[in-house]
Amino acid sequence: MAPDRYVLGSSDAEIERLRLQHTLWLPSARAAWQRAGLQPGQAVLDLGAGPGFSSLELARLVGPGGRVLGLELSPTYLEVARAAAQAAGLPQLELRAHNLSCDPLPAEGFQLAWCRWVAMFLPTLEPLLDGLSRCMAAGGRVVLHEYVHWRSFGLYPNGAAVARFAEAAYASFEAAGGDPDVNRRLPALLAARGFQIDALQPLALVGRPGDAVARWLERFVVIYGQELIRQGRWSTEEEALVAAEINAAHRQSGALWVAPTVLELQATQWNA
Repeated sequence: MAPDRYVLGSSDAEIERLRLQHTLWLPSARAAWQRAGLQPGQAVLDLGAGPGFSSLELARLVGPGGRVLGLELSPTYLEVARAAAQAAGLPQLELRAHNLSCDPLPAEGFQLAWCRWVAMFLPTLEPLLDGLSRCMAAGGRVVLHEYVHWRSFGLYPNGAAVARFAEAAYASFEAAGGDPDVNRRLPALLAARGFQIDALQPLALVGRPGDAVARWLERFVVIYGQELIRQGRWSTEEEALVAAEINAAHRQSGALWVAPTVLELQATQWNA
């Protein structure tokens, strides 16, 4: 995998899946930012900004007197995010090329750092976590939405092929150097760096065929399935079996999708 390539890709289809994902999870993100005390005029760091959906929201919340710095690996996503920031008239939002696995974080005294579904893909966490210890203002809050139980993903009651897809996806994340359940480790790793762990809250989504949760998860299966086939971890025959299960679920009363379980981690830096 190229060093500047996101494991799930940066195609137009993936960007639209991420847009749906952001819309679906935006209420949880806003609630987390509110709990962290986000205020107009603050400086915010968005770690792994992707196409900039969270960065745009954060920039609107901090207002023209604040600042949001979004750090992103993918040139494609940076281009999309910068265009969106310009179109929205948000000069307080800066998007910067950055590799969280090796580049040092800017030591600029941020009041809030936000990270969602990024740490799970990093082959090493030390540059990110050590950098957070240096870049936060005293009393600054770190908010992470990362998976704590990825294998809760599934289609029920008749999703055997989807379960095989999920195992192949999990294995591919690990093979790329990631940890799909990274938030089992992050609280202790942050505490060891002097952060006070303020809150740990599980976030779960369940959907029924036809709703937004189901559309989000179905799109993930379709899009990432192609990557798994390319990797040799899955086959077109298995892809057809999953499609049949999804179609059958739309005709079955009581069928449901369960998303991977997220853990909201909030921590405070008092040693800056």
